[in-house]
Amino acid sequence: MTKISKSEKHSKDRFDNPQIYTPYRSRLSPLFRWRGSVIPKVLPQTIFITIISIAVTALYQYTDIKLSIQPTFISIIGFIVSLLLGYRTNTAYDRYWEGRRLWSTMVVSIRNFARCIWVNVNETEPKHLLEKKTAINLLLGFAIAVKHYLREEDGVDHSDLKPYIANIKSTLPAFHPLDKNAYKKPNGFQNLFSRSFSTSELGGDCKNIVNHNLPLEISFYLSSYIKQQKINNSTDDATIGVMYSNLCTLTDCLTSLERVLRSPIPLAYSIHLAQTTWLYCLSLPFQLVQDNGWITVLITFFGALVLLGVEAIASEIENPFGKDDNDLDLDDFCGILKLELLNIMAHKAPSLDDWVYSSENHPFETDNITAIEAKNLNIDEVRNKLEEDNRKLSSETRRISDSDSSDTINQNEISIHVSS
Repeated sequence: MTKISKSEKHSKDRFDNPQIYTPYRSRLSPLFRWRGSVIPKVLPQTIFITIISIAVTALYQYTDIKLSIQPTFISIIGFIVSLLLGYRTNTAYDRYWEGRRLWSTMVVSIRNFARCIWVNVNETEPKHLLEKKTAINLLLGFAIAVKHYLREEDGVDHSDLKPYIANIKSTLPAFHPLDKNAYKKPNGFQNLFSRSFSTSELGGDCKNIVNHNLPLEISFYLSSYIKQQKINNSTDDATIGVMYSNLCTLTDCLTSLERVLRSPIPLAYSIHLAQTTWLYCLSLPFQLVQDNGWITVLITFFGALVLLGVEAIASEIENPFGKDDNDLDLDDFCGILKLELLNIMAHKAPSLDDWVYSSENHPFETDNITAIEAKNLNIDEVRNKLEEDNRKLSSETRRISDSDSSDTINQNEISIHVSS
């Protein structure tokens, strides 16, 4: 049995049960929430800076070593840091929002594509129904494959993906998971000064890592399905056009999502921002100790926590497709899409007899007859009833308008009386 990690199990749970998690409806105030906060990530760095602050303050208070500089440095560097952090945060959130917008566009196309397949494609034989079911499975597989592709999780051996694409045989060479040992991440004391980089930012050995584009290959199979429906005359040309259009939109979204993933904020800018922020935080005790004494330690702690926290938030949402608490919940998005598509396929395509000519349908406002009874009327009788509905609605609208006008006049009279 293949052993899955804790994060993979959590991801599968979110996919299988998308509606049982409500992370943004917690009863706790954001002031007291720990999950989703970046404090655990920046706390070690903040403690390191605070220890330096304690050492500087102790030397200043108990020895003749006076390590202090003029506080004007705070205003100069602080202004620069605020500009850099503001730009960094805004740019990162733009990428986050762009990722969410593109994913929504992709879901719209999948929904439209599935609707055209299930309703507009004819099913004269059982095999046609199986073809439609398999094509819609591929649409769900496309969304799940995009999720893993954006997370740079290569291969097809994913528990949430395999059931929907196991029937297609990829011809792409060397289809295997990414080599997680291809590069070394910082560990130990190095974590104090490091941030996570995506493989798109890393050079060296990582340049040989290949990430196969499984979603693009799935689109080839979907295109072959549309082509076969055209050959079989299983649907009209308008539906064929709509399906091709939605397939093109899926490819456009995939390419745009790649742009968000593969075009991070320039590395030199990120490095310079991190260095400037650290310089500012490390200089705080030297500038504050002369006037604030031991209060310098508290000011340095909270100042570093805030600044490093803002930078950590921007770094986390810069790539919104990962598994961090503040990333887009792609597992939940795919799980909800799965529920929708399964619900669609659990019912046959509705016919007019199912919902128009039903005993529950009363089409007229002024007559309580059902649509089943009304279909025996001639066309002039139906038009007359529609005109009666319109006259009734117009009469009620005028009555409400006159009532509102009367209330307004009475209020004005009361106002004039009070003023007098």
